[in-house]
Formats: sequence, C-alpha cells, structure tokens
Amino acid sequence: MTQDRLSSERPDARLVRLHAERGDPHARLAGALADLEGAEWGLLLEGPRALALQLTALLGRGTLRVDPRLRVNRDALAGAGLAAAPLDADWRGAQAVWLLEPGRDELDRARRAGVPVIVDATLAPGSDWLARGAAAVTYSDSATLSGHADAPLAALFGAGRAPEAVGAAPSDLSVAYVLRDVATLPLRLARAARTAAALGERLGGAAQPAGPTALLLAPDAVADTSAPLGGVRAAARSVTGGVLLTPGLEDLGTALALLGRDTGRDQTREVATREPERSAAPAPAERPVPERDPQDRPDRREFRGGRRERFDRPRDGRRGERPSRSERPEPPQRRGDEGDRSAPQRFTFEAPGAAEEQPPTPNLTLEPWTPPAAPAEEVWEPEIVFSDSPAHAPAPLPTPVSAGPDAPEQPAGLPDVTHLGAEANLDAEAPTTVVDSSAEEGQLAADAEAPEATAEPEVAEPTPAPEPAPVILPPDLPGGKEDPAANLTDEQAAVYARLREWRNAEAKRQEISRFIIASNATLAEIARRVPYTEADLRAVRGMGPERLRKYGEKILEVVRG
Repeated sequence: MTQDRLSSERPDARLVRLHAERGDPHARLAGALADLEGAEWGLLLEGPRALALQLTALLGRGTLRVDPRLRVNRDALAGAGLAAAPLDADWRGAQAVWLLEPGRDELDRARRAGVPVIVDATLAPGSDWLARGAAAVTYSDSATLSGHADAPLAALFGAGRAPEAVGAAPSDLSVAYVLRDVATLPLRLARAARTAAALGERLGGAAQPAGPTALLLAPDAVADTSAPLGGVRAAARSVTGGVLLTPGLEDLGTALALLGRDTGRDQTREVATREPERSAAPAPAERPVPERDPQDRPDRREFRGGRRERFDRPRDGRRGERPSRSERPEPPQRRGDEGDRSAPQRFTFEAPGAAEEQPPTPNLTLEPWTPPAAPAEEVWEPEIVFSDSPAHAPAPLPTPVSAGPDAPEQPAGLPDVTHLGAEANLDAEAPTTVVDSSAEEGQLAADAEAPEATAEPEVAEPTPAPEPAPVILPPDLPGGKEDPAANLTDEQAAVYARLREWRNAEAKRQEISRFIIASNATLAEIARRVPYTEADLRAVRGMGPERLRKYGEKILEVVRG
C-alpha cells in the first residue's frame, strides 16, 4: 500500500521525505529523479568522464553536436570516442545533438535530420523533456540538486530498456548529500525562476533566457565566479556562446551587484529630481524676518542671572537705554528703493584739462587701409657690362704669321684672323676672305667711336659641369618581425582569427594585456597544428602548465568551432 501511495504521489512531493525512505540510497535517488524527469530509467554516474563513457555506449562513436551554451569536458568526450562539434554545420551524420533548453525549431530540425536529441537539464530539473521529443536527459553535475558543489555526481535518463552501466558510480557520500538537500529543490527552483525573470526584465536586451533559472549574457559582461552554476549563490560561468548567470537564492540586488549595476539608481534619480525644487525655494537670507516688539526683549532678559533690577529703570532715553531697531539710523547703502540695490553704479572717467582745451581734430583725409602688396619675386638675370674705353691695339707678334704658300704676306702687327677662324672651324661652309689692313683700321676706329652700337663679340664661357646628384641611402632601420600567420592555409587562418578574437575578448574581460593570455605566434602555432586534446595542446610551443590549466579548455573549444 505504501508503494501504491508513493507511485501515485507527485514526483516533486516525494523529494521532501526521500532521505527518510528505506532501501538502497543509489536506487532511491535514481528512481526519484527518473520520476521527476518522466523517464523509465536513470543512471547515477561519478562525473563528466563517466557520463562521456555512458553516452558513447548509448550512441556509439562519432560526432556529437554541442550547444555553445553548454560547458562540456571535451577531453573526456574525445577519450570516450565522441568528437564535440558546433551546431552551425549540417546535423545529418552526427550521433546526436546535445542542447540546453531547446526550442521547437531545434527539435524539428533534429527530427528532419534524423538525429537524436540529448537535453541538458542540469539547471532546471523536472522539465519533462522526454515527453517533448528528447531521446535522453542529462545532469552534468549536482550543484542544482544539492545547492553546492561538494557532491560530484552526474546522471543520465531515458525511455525504453535501461542500458548497462559503463561509467563509474558516484560515492555514497555524494549520494547522501544529494538525498539530504534534494528535499528543497522545488522551492529553490521556484525562487531562482522568479529572480531570473525579474533580472531579465531589469537587463532588457542585454540578457537572453537560458531556461527558467538562467540568463545568457555577453562574453565580457561579468567574470567567472567560484560558486557553481545552479547553486544557492549567484554564479556566472563563461561558455562558448557568452556567460551563463544563475541568481540562485540571492535577491535581485545581489545579482545586480555581481554585474556591477547600481541597485540604488532609482533613489539617485529621485534625489536628482528634488535638487531643482530645493534650488527654486527662496534662500534663508531672503525670507522675511518677523518684526520684534521692542518691549519683549528686555522682558525676556529680566530673568537671566537674577539681574531683574537692571531693567526696572524708567526708560526716558537716559544712559543705559538702547534705542529700538526701528529707530536706529540705516547706513546709506540700505536706504532707497530695493530695486536700486541690484543696479550697478556707473563711474565716469574724465580726461585731463589739457586734453579738454585742445580736442583732437579728426583727420578726414585718411584713406581706407589696404594691405601692402606682396613683394614680387626677383628673377636673376646675368648682367652684361660694356666698356667705354677704346679697344687696345693687339700686341705685335714676334714673327709674321703666314696662312700658307699661296696666301699673301701679312704685316707683323696684325694676325690673320680670317684664316685662323677658318682653321678653327673646318666644317664652316662660308668662304674665307682676306681683310685689308686699311679696312680693318677703319673698322677699329668706328668701333672705338660707337662702342654701344657694335660690341665686341663675347667669348663663350665654359659651361660648368652639373654637380653629381647626391646618393640617398635608405635608413638602416631594424627589420620588422615576420608575420606568424603568413604561411597559414585558409582553414588555419580562420582558426587563427577565432583564436585572436577570443584572446582579445578574454583580455578585455580580465582587464589584462592580451599577450599575457597568449601571443600571436602561439596562436598561429595552435592554428597550424589544430590540437584535438589537451595532450596535443601541451606540445605547442608557448603553452606552459599554468596557461594550459587556465585557458586550455577554452582554446580547444575555440579551435573546434
């Protein structure tokens, strides 16, 4: 009768007293979670590696398309025989698709491709995915079941005949922790769903729902936290598609503080709106001061220190009596209309008397000022100097000069200019003539009288040889570094571009230099080798143990898509 009552009870109601039931703890927990998922069988596993082995036994070796919002252990899947690949390729031919909160479009696409669907319900157990068309349901960890990360456990659920357990079973202590904490699972899920909905409304388009209890943010929205996803504390974890955020049991203000948002923004706006009202109010100095009765002040002072007799004297204006405020004379600045106080006083400065006697006379003949014309550029021209003195007689030669045996003899004082010129210019076509000495003398006299009309022929100066052009030597600069991605193929260049984009986003998120994460040469070597496992990535030059521990899994995710 007890079994019939338990079988008819709601699965979530059974979780309240599950820890107090009799029987094998492993069987009790597996059966209760299978009922929660609407499955016919359930297997509890030790962790991600045992889950990868169990999936390989269920699906077979091959390609497994993985949702970019899932954080999976690719090394464990590769060791088990499953190659994790992104969803942006053709699904046909894959062993299965592993999705997080799939929609109707994803389920229809998998049905058309003939690929089974595995739904990861780690963050929202009990969503009845098997009834919607999923072939199996997985729990990657037990943080949502227990609220903490101190109970390593994974689970696999399905319909039909239960497969043989291949992976290792969880420890008894982990099962005991989950049995103790699973009683509050429905309440924790309900509160986390309300907080996630309110947080999604507050963030607007900056967040996308990733199930009822989680949100997907931009890759650089928030840094990873130590708390696990789905636990009682607000947590954030980077995935390939961005950053997953689960508020847990924290309130909305704590989740916003994790994002760096100001929870008191509305109060700040209210204070900002009140400031103009305060500024519009009159200042204390401008408020009217009520007039005091001159008779009240002495009466109030009669009871101070028992000195009543000081103020019992008759007030006839004698010594010791202070005039009232209304009778006191006001300074000159306070007399007159109030409107004249704010008017500035004008001061007139007059010129000295000498200036008044001789006023300046305006110059009416002045012309408008025009800017001086720019000086014309000077062009250099050679200067020819003509001498006014008569030409000197040629110096007599020591011996007569003969132009040949047939030429007439020339006087000793005159050279045979005609024949000398002909000898100098052998290629001239004009015939040479002998100039009479008397004609030459007359010509020389005419040249002396009019030196300006016929000048002596200029002697052509030798043209200076052009200066050789200076030899311009190129600067001896240090040679640039060779591009590490110069000899990559198209596919390797695409992997290199994805690695650089991830490296820059990660450096911006951590606010550190991008070369602390990995240099361009290291990324190019990774793209050239295309490592598949962590052991392959360790062989890349520049990937030390610490860098491999921090970024090894993310680098492998980026390399594979």
